[in-house]
This record gives sequence, C-alpha cells and structure tokens, in this order.
Amino acid sequence: MKFTLSFLLVAIAVVFFMPPVLPQANLTMRVVGGVVRNPNRVPVSGATVRVENSDGTTLGQTSTEDDGKFSLRVSTAKTLFLRVTKSGFRDSLLPLTNDSFLDLQVTLLPVQSASDSMQFDDKPSFSVSGITDWTAAGGHGSDASLRASESLARDARTLGGSPAVSAKESEDALKAALVRGPATFDANHALGSFYVHARRLSEAIGPLSKAFELQPGNYENSYELAQAYEGAGEHDKARELVRQLLSREDRADLHRLLGDIEESANRPLIAEREYERAVQKDPSEENYFAWAGDLLVHRAVEPAIEIFTTGLRVYPRSERMLAGLGAALYANGQYVAAAQRVCDAAGLNPSDSNPYLFLGQMQQFSSEPLPCAKEKLARFAREQPENPWANFYYAVALSRGTESPKTVDAHEVEVLLEKAIQSDPKFAPAYLQLGILFYERGDSAKAIERYHHSITADPNVSEAHFRLAQAYRRAGENAKAAQEFQTFDRLKRSEAASVEQHRRQVRQFVVVLKNSPTTAPK
Repeated sequence: MKFTLSFLLVAIAVVFFMPPVLPQANLTMRVVGGVVRNPNRVPVSGATVRVENSDGTTLGQTSTEDDGKFSLRVSTAKTLFLRVTKSGFRDSLLPLTNDSFLDLQVTLLPVQSASDSMQFDDKPSFSVSGITDWTAAGGHGSDASLRASESLARDARTLGGSPAVSAKESEDALKAALVRGPATFDANHALGSFYVHARRLSEAIGPLSKAFELQPGNYENSYELAQAYEGAGEHDKARELVRQLLSREDRADLHRLLGDIEESANRPLIAEREYERAVQKDPSEENYFAWAGDLLVHRAVEPAIEIFTTGLRVYPRSERMLAGLGAALYANGQYVAAAQRVCDAAGLNPSDSNPYLFLGQMQQFSSEPLPCAKEKLARFAREQPENPWANFYYAVALSRGTESPKTVDAHEVEVLLEKAIQSDPKFAPAYLQLGILFYERGDSAKAIERYHHSITADPNVSEAHFRLAQAYRRAGENAKAAQEFQTFDRLKRSEAASVEQHRRQVRQFVVVLKNSPTTAPK
C-alpha cells in the first residue's frame, strides 16, 4: 500500500502532532520532455518517468515511447527532480533547473556487475519464517523512545511516496477532454492517472476501468488500475489484475505492487516475500527501500538495518535510504549512529523537511544531546522560519545542550517557541514546552497560563495535565491540582490502551538468522 505522511505521534504516543505538509503556492504548469537511452545510445522504451519535488512527492508521471521519448506537464515548485526507472536498469535521478525542462538527455545504466546490485551473491543473512504478537517482541530504551522508534518506522515508509494533488485547472481540463471523447482511451486514462497521483483512488477506478476495456494490453493503465483497486480496499481485484500482468511478464515493479496489496490486505508474510522478489528481479533504490521499510514496520529491526545498508552501498546518495537506516538504528537502540545517518540525509537536500523532522523527533525523546542535531536543526529553523516544527525542534535541541540548565540560553529557547506559536496559534507542543520553561524559572502563573493554552489546543495530551497539576500544587491550589491529576490518570490509561491496541495490530515478523535459532523481532 502507498503510505502518506500522518501525525508523528498521535497514533502511537498521542503526545505530539505530525507536522502537516505545507501547501505549495503559486504553482505554474511546465512541460518536461526528453529522451531516455542506454549507454549505447539505444532508446529505452517503457521506462517510468516521474517529476518529483524536494520531498519526493510525485507531481507527474509518464512512460517512454518506443523511440525513448517522453513528455508531460507538471505543476512546478522551487526544487524539482526527474526520476527515471526501468527493470534491469539503475534508477536515474536528475535535478531540474529553469534551463533544463525540455530536451532532457537521460542515460540509464544496466544492472550487470556485482558492485551495482545485490545479485544475490550477497544474499541476506536472514529469512522471515512467521509472525508473532507484539508481546513477544523486545525493545530498546524507555517507553517514550520505543514509541518514537515505532513512529519513525511508520514515517520512514512514507518518504518519497506522497503524491501531490495537481491544480484544479488540470482536473477541469481532463474532465472536459473526457466529455469531448468519452469512449477514447487517452481521455479516460489521463483522468484516471490524475486521480491516482492525487491519491483519489476510488475516483480513479471508473476512468481507468473504461480505459482498460478499450486497451486491455496497455501496461501503464493496467498498473495504475491495480494501484487504484488497492488504495480503494478492493484487494481481490487488485491481486487478480497484478497476477494477470505477471503471467505476461515477470517484472519487479509488479512484485513490489503485489507486496503493497498484500500488506494492505493484512497479509504481511506474503508481502515480505514479494518485496524480496522485487529486489531479486531488480535491485533498484525503490525496491530496496520498500523491502527494508516493510521489515522495519514489522519490527524485524536487524534485517531492516542489513537491507538499508546494502541499498546504501548501491545508492549512497539516497536521502530516504539514509533516513530509513537512521530509523532502523534508532529502533535498535543505536541512537548516536541513527542521528548521524539522518544528519547525512539532511545534508543531501537541505530544502527537504523530512530528515529534519526525523532528527527533531529523535532529539525530543533523548535526554542527551545527539551529535550534529543542534547544527542541523539550527539550519532548519534558519531556512524555514515560518515552519513551527523547525523552531520547536531547534528549541528542543538547545534545551538538550551539554550546558547546565542555568547556562542554557533560555531566552533564545523562549523566542523560538513563541515563533512556533506565531506560525501556528494552535501548536500545542510549543505551549507545553513554554510552560515547562516558566515552571523551571519558578514562574508558576505563566506556567499555568501556557499549560492551559496547550490543553485548549489539544485537551488529550496527558503530560500537559500532569504538569498543570504540578504547577497548581506549587501555587497552593490543591483542589485544582487533584482534578488535573485525575484527568492525567484517565488520559494516561487511554493512551496506554491505544498504544497496546496499535501494537497488537502490527504483526511482528519471526526472523531466522543464518547459523542461529529462530528469533522474535527486536
């Protein structure tokens, strides 16, 4: 299944929100075109061409023709990349500039040497043999760190997988084209493809099904129809269609899609097999990432580290592979190494928020300063001053400094938290941290005021009620303190029950290591 960015800790830790993806403004439409060839200058047909923005969001997608040429219209953004993929070739990722939208010349290198891929001479040192309950799985660190690792594992799978909703004008134009030619393949496919990339998958089924009736042999339309079925929860139809396509041609992208379908249908063991087959067929960056991410979500932490690491040997400049490895290392209790990998990811593309958000979450749940976190989060706040999470996480990093509480620049922390609130007046985490800051200064009145603001923004965060109770008790208002402690106890029980329910829903892989007995996941 395709995952989209969700709230970072609402589902797991409940305490803080996942920062929303900031909307893109003032988009204009541009034509991107060119030709794809192999190193011998032979055109490559059937290659998938995507235009992505800085966070991996797909803005447009097409396939190369028989002559290797492609052309598509996309909504432009500040930073764009062209990603070209095809089974049997290494992925190509090119930055686009104002001078390089047309007549792009892309060379795809075939996967043929041991240095290019796993080739399964470098076979994995594990196999997944079964599934167990969460209660059989171990964890590292405090409960807060464990919850953070679960959230990071979930969010790692979203990297590069959040398609953008195109401009309304594009949808209107596609609908108008369909009215003019309701029985034409191109009009039906174009509108259905638009809905797939906008994640309006139920709406995509109608036009894509009509296009399928008109041209059942068109691979791109069939693939997107299977995606639409999967996203709409019609797993049987999606599975049947993909298996039909596999009977015609055994392709890696079909095995990956079948893995998505089985994962969505709550058949994770079958999904894991399909993700592995995808890597066996085509060790592309996308296939490595899908397999490793699936292992991590199902708490097969050490195998996930192995596959992320193998993928990074082949794709050392993959931002999401570095971030995914960081999430896996964090889940394994290797917090310093985890932070370093995420910092490396942030360094590859400073305009992308995702690695910074990963790093901020790691620092938030660590009582000690993490290497490179302060420097990277300072840049995050400097380059995105209107992003509340940028200011909040830099404030957190400053408060985790090696200095004693008296020497930490509390004024700068306060300014950053106030800036976060100015950007989002309902930003509960910043109000909570301001309350903590004032409480530590001995200013109970201001602390109580900020705790109340935090609770107004989000009344279901247990920590805010607990700290408000402490402040009331210090102020001598014992009745109010008792009431807040009662609310804290109720919310804490509710949070624990929600976390337990979620953990039971996430089925854990049982891993067999070479020359080792069967082990439950870490």
